[in-house]
Amino acid sequence: MSWHLLILILILLALATPEGIARQSWRRLLTAMALSFLVVVLPLFAYFASSVLIMDLRWKGACRFGWVDCFILSKLAFAPFVLVATAALYRIEVLQDKKNHDRWLVLGIYLGAIISVTCFIFGVVCAPYYPWLLVPLYVAAWYVTRAVQLIRRSAWPFGDYLLATLATIPSWITAWFWAKQTYVALPETPPSGCFVVTAAGRGHSNLVGPFLEIEHRGQARRANLQLVTLWRFENSWREKFPRSHQNFRRLYNRIGPVIAARIRSPWLADVIFLALKPAEWFAKICLKQARVKAS
Repeated sequence: MSWHLLILILILLALATPEGIARQSWRRLLTAMALSFLVVVLPLFAYFASSVLIMDLRWKGACRFGWVDCFILSKLAFAPFVLVATAALYRIEVLQDKKNHDRWLVLGIYLGAIISVTCFIFGVVCAPYYPWLLVPLYVAAWYVTRAVQLIRRSAWPFGDYLLATLATIPSWITAWFWAKQTYVALPETPPSGCFVVTAAGRGHSNLVGPFLEIEHRGQARRANLQLVTLWRFENSWREKFPRSHQNFRRLYNRIGPVIAARIRSPWLADVIFLALKPAEWFAKICLKQARVKAS
């Protein structure tokens, strides 16, 4: 059994155990585990992981709607409200506390409906990765349905919902500022490949050097030994294990530019350069072993 699957099962078991113990039923325990996956684990994974796994923030030209596309990252500003909404939905669906009309629970579901609908609309307009949209679609529908039910049943005044909505304004401002800054930090032209390692080479030359003039992808490039080594390692990887290399490159092409855009000072570049040393040493060992086998 994969350790990823084992961790997932343990998380679901921990979430479902209170309901299983309360009902003293194995069937209810399994049902609670399934519900925990649908209302807690999968929505949170989609919310947080989508900011890294499916964003296309490589350069300004890739953003069809300008800085608005960067909301896929800056939506993390709503994380506190997302966690509260998730806790409320967990209490209702998994712990079967549907008769409870506590203010935090009703308002949590209400805010969850607002945020989930916003994320779904954004996904439809700006990030149409259709398989991923199935998750925000059912999450938004679930929250909206429960919000309508709870608002009708509870006796909380309109002012409570207004205050809850106003409480999200700092997150909206943060998300707007974060998206704008992310967009400004993106390069004007498409990056060419080894984003983080290239950015690390902008450190102090007495540390990250020496530099060489080398031809890479038909272009003359100035690169340090670390970058040259990792280029050669990637070429070897692509030739021998194309499928795993393709999966790595697909993920790295999305994460790399975002990380590289944050490396703006020579001192930070020095730190990243040193942090990449183990990867450089590993690449050298692999390349050396490949040459030995070839001879």
